[in-house]
Amino acid sequence: MSPTKDRLATELRKVAAQCKPQRAALYEALAVRAATGEFDDYADVHICGPTALHHELRKMGADRFAARVAAGEFDATDEESEEWARKQTDPQIIALMEAMGIGPDRSKDQ
Repeated sequence: MSPTKDRLATELRKVAAQCKPQRAALYEALAVRAATGEFDDYADVHICGPTALHHELRKMGADRFAARVAAGEFDATDEESEEWARKQTDPQIIALMEAMGIGPDRSKDQ
């Protein structure tokens, strides 16, 4: 499966292809930002990337696409979540993940 950021950018561009030029430009601008990972669950740009994207979409009146975001269609995959968890080095984050039982699956570690 392709990364969430790529799937999101592709879907935004599909919608843009069906719009009038001015509206298409708005979707394309979001697609460019999405392709950088800006709206990912674990990006450092926003506190919550999907929520920031939802807000941007609602602002431009793209309620149907915003609903897709709200429904979780572009949330991080389990693999992306696992990758993020494995990269954490902050002891407070690691302790919090362990306390919540959401730490990375270390059963495959060597």
